[in-house]
Amino acid sequence: MKFLDRLEKRFGNWAVPNVVMFLIIAQVFILGMILLGRVDFASLLLIPNKVFEGEWWRLMSFMVAPPNIPNSVLSMVFIAFFWYIFWMMSTSLEALWSVFRFNVYLFSGLLFSVVGAFLGQLISPGTVIYLSPYFLYLSVFFAFATTHPDIQFLIFFVIPMKVKWMAYFVGGLTALTFIFAPTMGDRVAILFPLLNYFLFFRGAFGSTIESRKRIAKFESEKRVRDDEALHQCVQCGATDKSDPGRDFRYRVVKGEAECVCEACRTTEPSA
Repeated sequence: MKFLDRLEKRFGNWAVPNVVMFLIIAQVFILGMILLGRVDFASLLLIPNKVFEGEWWRLMSFMVAPPNIPNSVLSMVFIAFFWYIFWMMSTSLEALWSVFRFNVYLFSGLLFSVVGAFLGQLISPGTVIYLSPYFLYLSVFFAFATTHPDIQFLIFFVIPMKVKWMAYFVGGLTALTFIFAPTMGDRVAILFPLLNYFLFFRGAFGSTIESRKRIAKFESEKRVRDDEALHQCVQCGATDKSDPGRDFRYRVVKGEAECVCEACRTTEPSA
């Protein structure tokens, strides 16, 4: 992206390295406050109607809302593992792209999330739009799956699965959620947080489509070549396809090579 290249040259020193680690630390702290009864989880979510009523902190607080509220030791282990995977995917993307580009990806996703929530609320004022960091995790996951498709995760710590297959499954569920959302406002709130992914990978999508077209064209031409005869008798028209048992030979007549099958050679008058 040439535009990002220009931005990175000008503002690259403003980027925050390992930004997701700071985000996870904030979520761990907030989770502790929730478990101690000092913070209400629902008060953190981005709900446009509540912001219109003056609860402006929701514009930022939804970013530090934990992914879930644990009700057992096992669920706490799963949340910790979730944070680890989120951090691992983020550091991989940061190393691949650069600190600045990953910052742009992450914060543009947050910006699109906020815009989508308010736009969805305006489109469907009768519904209650709310936003958690779920789609932030989702956009990072899709980016990681696109750039590292063959990395394997252990589902339930047992079943190995490549991340690209997980992405197809999660993408399918997201598409179904979008299709069966009750209102158009809900659909907008679902779609907008993923716009950063589509913007960053639009070139890759185009390359993939072109690559598939080239592969399809090559395979089509190969099938045509495979169906074509390699040898054809100039006298009887037999080919190695129609008569694979025949022996075809070439001879030079008036400076040009011509193919003659064994049957025609045997019927030719001897000189």
